[in-house]
Amino acid sequence: MALFKVETIYMKAITMFVVTAMLMASVMGEDDEGGRGEMNNFIGGVYRGEGSFAMTRNVANGSSGSIIRSGNTFFTPEGVCRKVGNTYLCYDGVVVSTGKSFVGYDHFVARAGNTYVGDYTSVGTGSTILRPSWASR
Repeated sequence: MALFKVETIYMKAITMFVVTAMLMASVMGEDDEGGRGEMNNFIGGVYRGEGSFAMTRNVANGSSGSIIRSGNTFFTPEGVCRKVGNTYLCYDGVVVSTGKSFVGYDHFVARAGNTYVGDYTSVGTGSTILRPSWASR
C-alpha cells in the first residue's frame, strides 16, 4: 500500500511538471511570435524606410525614427500601415504576405529564417534588425 502511495505522488508530480512546461512553452512562443515576430515581418518585409532598429515587443527605435505597433496598426515616420489578414495596407501601397514572402506592386521580399532579401537585405538578430542606411552606402 505504501508503495502505491509513493508511485501515485510521483506520477502526480511528473504530470504537474509536464503540464506546467507545456503551458510555459505555449505562452512564451505566442509572445515571441505574436510580438517581435510580427514586428520583424513588418520591418523586414513591408517597411521600406532605411536604418537599423532596436526593438521591444511593440516599439522599434531606429536612426530614422520609431515604429510603433498598436494591435494591427503600425505607425511609422512616413505614415500609417494597417494589417488586415495577410495584407498590409500602407501609405505607399499594398503588400501581401504569403508567410515566406512579401509581394507589393513594385517590390518583392523573400524571408529565409531571420533574413529578408529583396530590394534591400534585412537581418534580424534577436531584438535588433540590421538594414542598409545612408551610412552604409
